[in-house]
Amino acid sequence: MDNIVRGCNWYFAQLNVWRVLDEVNLPELTFQTEDFTPGGHMMGVAWPEDMQPLKATIKLKSDDPRIRGLCGKQPGDYVTATYYENLRSFRTGANKGRIITMKGLLNSVKADVRKGVKSSMTEYEFSSIVYYEDIVDAVVVHRFDQFMGPGATVIGGAALFADMAANLAINGGTAL
Repeated sequence: MDNIVRGCNWYFAQLNVWRVLDEVNLPELTFQTEDFTPGGHMMGVAWPEDMQPLKATIKLKSDDPRIRGLCGKQPGDYVTATYYENLRSFRTGANKGRIITMKGLLNSVKADVRKGVKSSMTEYEFSSIVYYEDIVDAVVVHRFDQFMGPGATVIGGAALFADMAANLAINGGTAL
C-alpha cells in the first residue's frame, strides 16, 4: 500500500492555514468528450476534448478576515494557493511529498450556521484557476497553464502537446 495520504496543509499566498484546516476538496480533472462515429462504421467513440474548469473547496475552523478579504479579486490579480500532502508507504515506511500549486480566484465564502458558542466552519471556493501544477516526489504529474498554452501542458509526466504548440508557433512572437 503506497501513497497513503497521511496529512495535508494549505496556503493562500503566505497565509498558512494548517492549524484551522478541516477539509480539502481538490480540483476534479474532468475532460469533456465529443462523440464520434465514422461513416460506414457502427462503433462510436467519445474523444476527450476540453478540460472542465477547475475548482477546489476548503473548510476552515476559522473565519479569518485576511482570507475572507481575498474573495472578490478580479482576473489578473490572482491568488496563489498551495496544497501540501504527505504520502506514506505502508509497505516500506517511506514518505513522499506532494505539492499542488494553483493560481486562481477566491470566488465564494460560505459560513456554516453559527449556533451559540459552538465552533463552526467557513467554506472557501477557489476557482477561476488559470494555473495548476501537481508534483509528487519532485516529478511533475500534471501542469495546465491557461496563459502559456498547450506547450506548457504536462500529463502523466509528458509534455503531450509540445509538438502541436511548436507546429502552431504558439510560444513564439508577442502573444496578444
